[in-house]
Formats: sequence, C-alpha cells, structure tokens
Amino acid sequence: MDNAKFNNRLAFLINFASVLILVFCLLHYIARNWFTVNRIIIEGDIYHVTPVQLTYIAQNRLHGTFFTLDIAGLKSAFQEIPWVRQVSVKRHFPHTIIVNVEEYKAIARIGDDDMLAENGDVFDGADNDNSSLPVFYVSSSRAALALEKYKQIQSILIRHDDSLSKLWLTSPLITQFTTKNNLQVEICSTDFNNSLIKIDKYWDKLYKINPKLNSINLCYKNAIAINYESSIFVKKQSESAIKKVH
Repeated sequence: MDNAKFNNRLAFLINFASVLILVFCLLHYIARNWFTVNRIIIEGDIYHVTPVQLTYIAQNRLHGTFFTLDIAGLKSAFQEIPWVRQVSVKRHFPHTIIVNVEEYKAIARIGDDDMLAENGDVFDGADNDNSSLPVFYVSSSRAALALEKYKQIQSILIRHDDSLSKLWLTSPLITQFTTKNNLQVEICSTDFNNSLIKIDKYWDKLYKINPKLNSINLCYKNAIAINYESSIFVKKQSESAIKKVH
C-alpha cells in the first residue's frame, strides 16, 4: 500500500515537472521567435547625431527579440556616439523599442579636437558646424577653470554687445582672450573678477577716445595699457586723462 502511494506521488511529481518544462520551453520559443522588434522610435532634440549613426546601431547592435533584447548593451552602443550625453532605452509591447537621446549642449571648443559642454564635460565632437563657438586653448584638465572664467568674461562683454572668441590660460595668473569685435585683452592678477570690473568701468570711455581700440592690458600696476592701431597708451586709475607712452 505504501509503495503504491509512493509511486503515485512520484508519478505526479514527474508529470508536474514535465508540464513545467513544456510550458517553459513553449514560452521560451514564443519569446525568441514571435515577438521580434520591427520598430525603433528615436526621441529627443537631436542636432548633431546623424541618422546614419543611429541606423548603424539599430542594424548592427540590436540583437534578440522584444523580451531577449540586451537593453543595457543597446544603451551602451548609443552612448558611444560622441555627441550623446545620455540615453534611455525602453520596450513598448509588443514590437517597439523607444530610444530617448539627450545630446551635449556645447558651449565651446577645446583646441581643434574636443568640445566643452555647458555642464563642464569634455567630449570628442568637434566639427565644422561648431566654428561659431569660442575656442579655449587649454588642456582638458583645465577646462572647468576655463569655463568658469568664460562665464565671468561673458557677463561683462554681453553688456557691451560683444562676446568671447578665444581664450588662453597661459599661467595660473595670466589670462588672455579675444572678442568677436577683435579686442585683445590680457589680465595678470590674482583678483580676476576685479580686473573685469575695471574693463567694464572704462569700456565706454576708451572707445570714445578711439573706436578702433584693439588691445587692453591689465598687467601693469595701477594702470591700464591700451592700443589703438599703432599707438599705445596708458591710463592711470587715479587720473581722468589718458597719456601716450613714449
């Protein structure tokens, strides 16, 4: 009697396990063969990532079905595109993958090869379409400092209908930059912000003397050296007149 009960229970367990295996195999087959991904939707404000780049990834890095697709791997593939800051990949039942792409917002070029985003990230995205951006001639390790100084400079220049074109950090205390209106400025000071305040203070007065102002140098103690074409002048801060230097 006991042997009969044992055999019945064993048979039940075997049959139950067989059903589970059959169901698992059926679901596995359906997941791998029925729910193919036949539609990819790309979302986001995209200006620099090209359709060719997106199509290449979709055709070569999208492996598997709706359920077996490697979401993490596909996301990583899209993030390899230089202009992509971050990306999210989601499934939309039963055949669609939605990719949301966020590009970097470039604020400047770093030399000839790299770009600087407004959040301080340096990325490889330089191309001819960004020729209107200012150029920072600094190493990537000093990009954050250059960005900080750029924002300070822009806050002054924008009040005078000008903007920064090129920026050099030649030493910890020396900053040089040129503007869109071809004004060259050199600052040698531990108090960079105060030097910018001086430029702002004398800006209109200097341009009234000669609209062809092309150089301002704040590397002299208690004076501002300026250049109009071939003539060089110095303005002492304690005086109202501008004197020619012989």
